[in-house]
Amino acid sequence: MFKACLSSFMLLSLLLLSGCGVYLVHPQPGNNAQWKVVKYNDTLIYHLNNRKFKLDSVVNASNKQVYYGVDSFDFRWPASQLNPGINDVRLSFYSGGKKRQSAERLYMVSDVEPKQISIDDYELLSHDEAAFTQGLLWHNHQLYESTGLVGESTLRILNPQNGDLVNKQFLNDKIFAEGISFYGDKLVLLTWKDGLVYEFDGKLMEKSMHPYKQEGWGLTFDGKHLIASNGSNELLYLSNTYKIDSSFQVFNHRGAVSYLNELEYIEGKIWANVLGSDQVVVINPQTGKVELEIDAAACLDRYQYPNAGVLNGIAYNPNDKIVYLTGKNWPFIIVWRPSFFDNSNN
Repeated sequence: MFKACLSSFMLLSLLLLSGCGVYLVHPQPGNNAQWKVVKYNDTLIYHLNNRKFKLDSVVNASNKQVYYGVDSFDFRWPASQLNPGINDVRLSFYSGGKKRQSAERLYMVSDVEPKQISIDDYELLSHDEAAFTQGLLWHNHQLYESTGLVGESTLRILNPQNGDLVNKQFLNDKIFAEGISFYGDKLVLLTWKDGLVYEFDGKLMEKSMHPYKQEGWGLTFDGKHLIASNGSNELLYLSNTYKIDSSFQVFNHRGAVSYLNELEYIEGKIWANVLGSDQVVVINPQTGKVELEIDAAACLDRYQYPNAGVLNGIAYNPNDKIVYLTGKNWPFIIVWRPSFFDNSNN
């Protein structure tokens, strides 16, 4: 009997089925022996092999959720209830007074393949090559920038017409400054691993300091909530006391999208750069799905500027629908008006 179960496991990519009585029949096994790939809009179908008794209930071992009144030989479960990427799914099936168990490794991906965008028809502003950019935003006709590194962190105000420095404030020499966003009339600054969040006024004068129990990366504001990143594929909605209210995961047709860093809320979507690359992903905050992938690599000649780091600054002027992009130690700021803003479908 054990050999028969093992054979079924190999054929159907099941980890172990008690009594070989329940099988995941959809999706079908692919060419990866470690997991089955399922799309967000798919439906998982488990099949009860013994047709004598219908299923009474199913229990999800991970969260103890119980599905009552199944009354069928099949159990259908929406893949949208999975997390992006790898899921170890363990279900218990009850039928005719017996319990049968199923263990599956499933890899959930988005049903949307992001549209690929290249940056063209752009202008350049000068940028301080010594600025280790951590955040960039447009507010009241000015650009605000945060720069990092312990002992070198600053807040800056730049002229959006030419990139010239208008104001510069050195920060506590013990902190590593990260992302920034305006929240009402407060300029909020995250720190990387210092466990602190700072509030400033629009003239860069420090007003207050608060605990922050997360690792600080990027920050933006959607008109109601502050949204923060922490280097994972998860984005966090923060309360007005900088605690996590809720969160969601970001994923594309390949799986979870991790290393989300600098953030900017633009036209109802969240733009995020992916650390270690010059790519910006455009995320639907209602679903967590990546809808666009923007490649800025061609905008910077890294042979000419070998000390330039990765892209790490995104700002948006909603009046003129202009996007500003820069990076750590970049020699310029890209000024770009995406043509897809004129398309109502995006």
